[in-house]
Amino acid sequence: MDYKKGYFATSKAGHDKGKCYIVAYADEMYVYLVNGVTKKLEAPKKKKKMHIQIQCCIDEELELKLKDDCKISNEDIKNALERHLK
Repeated sequence: MDYKKGYFATSKAGHDKGKCYIVAYADEMYVYLVNGVTKKLEAPKKKKKMHIQIQCCIDEELELKLKDDCKISNEDIKNALERHLK
């Protein structure tokens, strides 16, 4: 499984089951998720990899910013999730 920065992910377990996030980064055991509102880039949600489902897609505007090494804001994350969930 590929846990790339910017990918959409859905929680499969826990009190946030079914909620959609964006991958901020990952390490060997955990994925750090953000939604731009309650889980911001400064304090992402830490989830075990087995407790999320990666959706192999990324928001186009967010992808462009990542490719250009532009700074991503919480507002960018929030807007990307809103576009994805519509």
